[in-house]
Formats: sequence, C-alpha cells, structure tokens
Amino acid sequence: MKKITILLLLAVTFTVNAQKNELKLDVFDILALKTLDVSFEHILNSESSAGISVFFNFEDKADFRYRESFMLTPYYRQHLFDRGNINFFGEFFGALNKGDIKLSEEDKLTDKDDSYMDFAFGLGFGGKYVSDNGFLIDFHAGIGRNLFNSSVSREIVPRVGISVGKQF
Repeated sequence: MKKITILLLLAVTFTVNAQKNELKLDVFDILALKTLDVSFEHILNSESSAGISVFFNFEDKADFRYRESFMLTPYYRQHLFDRGNINFFGEFFGALNKGDIKLSEEDKLTDKDDSYMDFAFGLGFGGKYVSDNGFLIDFHAGIGRNLFNSSVSREIVPRVGISVGKQF
C-alpha cells in the first residue's frame, strides 16, 4: 500500500510540475495609454488554454480606446496552428467592465449615478511567440458586445494588446 501511495504522489507531483502557466503584461497599453493590463494564462493541453486578464485604466480622457475604468476578462483560447515557435489562436472571452457615464450638465445636478457595470461576450484572434527559454510575446485583437446596460455603457468593448511575459 505504501508503494502505491508513493507512486501516486510522484505521479501527481510530476503532473503538476509539467503544467505550464504564463504571466503577461500588456506593454502596448502601458506605452500608448495610462492603463495596466496583467494576464495569467494556464495551458490546458497542446491545443487550448484558459486565462484571466485584469485591466485598470488611469487615463481621464481616453475615449478613443477605452472608456472602461476596470475590466476583468476571463478567456479561452483554441490554438489553430503553429509556425515554428509562433502559435496562432482564436479566442472567446467575457468581460466584466465598469466605467464612467458621460452625464449632461442637467443630469449632473440630479443624483444620477455616473458609473456603470456591464458584461460583454466577444471573439478575438492573435498569435504568440514563445522562445526556447520561456519568454513570450503575445499579440491579440478582439471585440465584444455589452449585454445588459448598453443604454448607458459603451455598446462595443475592445480587446487589443501586445503583451510580454514568461512561461513557467
């Protein structure tokens, strides 16, 4: 019985250590805007991965890209094909987003709430280069649609980025 227990513990240990994870920082958002987008991705198998991204917007007037001040984005990626160290994927994501509503001067005088919370579903695509020592560059683009408060929230939610990170 002890041998079976030891073998099972070794198998679980090797399985856990064989799993790959990635931690990424979106440098496009940092350099182009006053935003921070950090992602964690878990490689499920050779064909798919799942992750979560947290986005913070520190820009006051960034209507050309993001009106959202916070976004939590879980995503699933299906890997389509590889070309050397570059992997191309399709992505399905959800985005819980919070942002500010542009109020008219008349609405500002009343007690109307000046922020919204909404959830969007979307699709995207992209590619990822992973070096032999685990450093990576990820580029992706996608678009989602807010589902619940589109009368006050932005109807379309963008998901665009160029991220660098490490696979471990």
